[in-house]
Order: sequence, then structure tokens, then C-alpha cells
Amino acid sequence: MKLPVLFLCLLLATACAQNITVQVGGKPVGSATTLNFESGNGIIQSCHSDGGARVTCAPAYDSAIVANRDMLHGTQNYCSSATGSASYACSLSNGKLAAYNTGLTFVLVVDVPCNTTCSLNVDGFGPIPIKRSDGVTDPTGTLGAGQPEWVHYDGKVFRLMGGGAARGGGDDRDRDAMARRFIAAMETMPYARTVTLETTAGDVHKTTTSNAVGNATIHAATAGLPGQHMWIIIVNDQISAKVVSFGDNFKSAGPLTGSPGKSATLQFISDGTAWYEVARTTNL
Repeated sequence: MKLPVLFLCLLLATACAQNITVQVGGKPVGSATTLNFESGNGIIQSCHSDGGARVTCAPAYDSAIVANRDMLHGTQNYCSSATGSASYACSLSNGKLAAYNTGLTFVLVVDVPCNTTCSLNVDGFGPIPIKRSDGVTDPTGTLGAGQPEWVHYDGKVFRLMGGGAARGGGDDRDRDAMARRFIAAMETMPYARTVTLETTAGDVHKTTTSNAVGNATIHAATAGLPGQHMWIIIVNDQISAKVVSFGDNFKSAGPLTGSPGKSATLQFISDGTAWYEVARTTNL
């Protein structure tokens, strides 16, 4: 009886020592007596014994690395600044950026309007200038407090991609477009001895003279696009008549001499090389 028992034990030992061949995608990766589950980047392995006869393993994902649908459609792409200044700072929720990468897009909400220039620091990677959709022009009032705005990083600056204050309120303007009416965007220009008119800021530009400043010269930032129209409204203060001249990129009929308390409108059209004056109405 001892020999059969010994032979059975040897058979069991040999069977227990047999290797397990593991394949991935139908291709062998190895053969051994032990199969080890190791957690990978974003994947967590969890195993437990089912009473000694079986070991059960279940994979899971690390939500700090792999975002699920609810995260992506919740606040993953939402950034809110509460700095109280135009030096905005915020953090993207449910994680942290690895770096500023070209193509980064998210919704930004700020607590203070960007009246001139501003910057944004996301997740502590440093301040980046915010520009309009052209990537060059400063926001100058198109980014309002509490107005959700799509922001796109182009590798150098954050670009405002429209919405909120950038579209002058959005809904009414959209309805006007659907009704086949057109409302031109208007820029209010601060009055100074030298005024730079941002031709990409809208089709209507308005300024009000100041007695403390005196006469002024308006320069167009660019020569515009062929066929592009532009209107300028100049409101003269109540104190004295101001003379407003037209400089760079303008072909005008000459300086405009205002009247105290009166307004004037001028219309220009571009041929791609300069803005040509086509109409002027004074003493309005």
C-alpha cells in the first residue's frame, strides 16, 4: 500500500507544479506556476480568496487618472476665477493639468470684468494673456463678470471663442440674425490725444470728447478687409468744440470740427489698403 500512496502523492505534486501558459491577444507572453495581476496606469487590480478553492480578481479604474462620462459632462471642463482682479486664476476640477497643451478648451467664468488686458493662471502653471478670437486683440470689455466664456489655448495665449459679453448678450443677437436683421457690434473707445481704433472690435466705434484732453487724432489699427464697412460716432462735450483728425490707415475728407453738445457720424469703406470716407453727418 505504501508504493501506490507514494505514487499518488508524486502525481499530485507534479500536477500542482504544472505551469500556466498566459496569452494576450492570442499570443503567448509567458508560462509559469504563478499568475500575477499588477495594477497599471489608471487601472487598479483587486483580488480576494473565495474560501480557498478559488481566487477572484476584479479590475477597476482610478478616477484621478481616467475620467468617466459624468465627470467629463459635469465640471471637468469648468474653470471659475474668484481673485477679485483681472489677473484670473482657477483650477480645473476632478484633477490637475499636466501642462498647458495646445488645444486645451474649457468654460471660464470670472468675477471681475476684463476692461483692458487680463491673464489666466490655470492650476498654478503661470499666467497666460487672454486675447480675443484673433489671438492678438485684448478683450477690452468683451469678457464680463459672471459671463460663461469658451476659452481655447493656441500654444501662446488663451483665446475667447465667443458667448456671454463677447457677443453683446448672445440671445437677442442670434434672434435678430434668424429674422434676417443685422445688428453691428459696437466698440466704445476711450478718448485721448491719440486714439487707436481696433478694426476687429466691431463695425461701429464711438467716442466722447473730453475738455481736459482737447483735440485728438484717431488711427485705425489695420487697413481692414476689401469691402468692409465701418461707422464712427463722435460726441462732442458740452464745453467747447474739439477737432478730431484721422491718421494711420484713413483716407478722410479732413479733420472733423465738432460743436459743443453735438454729435457727428462718419462712414468708411475699406479696399484692403486704407479706409475711405464715404459719408459724414454733423451737428446731430
